[in-house]
Amino acid sequence: MTRERKSNIVLLLCLCIVLLIFIVFVPSYGWRLRQFFASQNVVSSDSQSVAAENETLKAQLAQLQAVQAQMPTSLPTTIRAMVYSRYPFNFKNELTVNVGTEQGVATGSAVLFQGALIGQVQTVWPNAALVQTIFDNGFKMPVRIGARGYDGLLQGSSYPTVGSIAHAAAVNSGDIVYAAGAGLPYGLPIGEVAATGTSADSLFEQASLSFTYDINSIQTVAIQEP
Repeated sequence: MTRERKSNIVLLLCLCIVLLIFIVFVPSYGWRLRQFFASQNVVSSDSQSVAAENETLKAQLAQLQAVQAQMPTSLPTTIRAMVYSRYPFNFKNELTVNVGTEQGVATGSAVLFQGALIGQVQTVWPNAALVQTIFDNGFKMPVRIGARGYDGLLQGSSYPTVGSIAHAAAVNSGDIVYAAGAGLPYGLPIGEVAATGTSADSLFEQASLSFTYDINSIQTVAIQEP
């Protein structure tokens, strides 16, 4: 055995003796040592707790990102709401949101997505509300079309149309259709004219519409305050 190795062994034995003396005669050091080794056993549980917190934070971040992406600005006279998932059914005719009477929502209020009218509040509960969208067969609303404001009647369906347009109205593809019914803010945009034609009874013109959004992908909306 080399001299250097002997020295290392002696040094190690001295350190062990000193450590034992501290543990026996100074209990506080022994307690700290036991705490150190015990802490190594809870690393796994702490890691699981941190992982769970990270998942929660990721979910909250995803929600905030959805709000920011779909509603870059918030009107001062609206209430922001999140849309509950409808998967796997994805009905287009109605939405359920997470605000109600306790947040100031009232029946008949306009519901907007990126500034466009997508429906009206139909039923309200304390912390939730049901929205009838313009894709519901029972949805009807007086509207106006284009810069000249030609009158029409919005008829909801899976593919909403505007009917009761006078033959003399010069309605063109790309004209904006906007709300003109009592009880709603005047001029809320709804969609654009996609194509025009004559009604089945030949008494009026009618127009199909195009929209800049997919109703099934909407996650957040703005609701008009009473």
